[in-house]
Amino acid sequence: MEDKKRGRGLLLTLLLLSSPWLFVQGWILVAADDPDHTSMPTCPASTANCAYLSAESTVRMDAELTAVIDANVSEVWQAWVGWSEENNLRPGHTELGEGGERFAHGVAITPFWRFPDDVVVQFQPQGETTTITLYSASRLGVSDLGVNPDRLESLHRALVAVQGNS
Repeated sequence: MEDKKRGRGLLLTLLLLSSPWLFVQGWILVAADDPDHTSMPTCPASTANCAYLSAESTVRMDAELTAVIDANVSEVWQAWVGWSEENNLRPGHTELGEGGERFAHGVAITPFWRFPDDVVVQFQPQGETTTITLYSASRLGVSDLGVNPDRLESLHRALVAVQGNS
């Protein structure tokens, strides 16, 4: 009988401890819309939950990062595919344009709270180089605690790394 009471007490304790997490999961499920990114979004200039890098502008990114990769678009695309697999992105919309442009949307899920963040890339071939545009944004909240700029810096390093392999 004592083992049964102890087991029930343990179960109740676990339920109470996990209830904030379960509440947040329900809130995320209801509040985090699933955008259908089929074109490149941009970040508002005064944001704390979005990061953007292109040849024309940056938001919350080092302006010194290059937006032109010295590799063909296929090599850059393969680097994106490898990076997104390594980072467990859920695949979203993918598109191959008539001129060889590549576009993709993936979803990164934060480890513990499981917040969904959108990652969108666009690669434009320019002969044997590729112009990149990168975007990462949290769907919920007003601050990402630096996750989105860090994510894009990691992706940028992976894309730039193909330059030495060409």
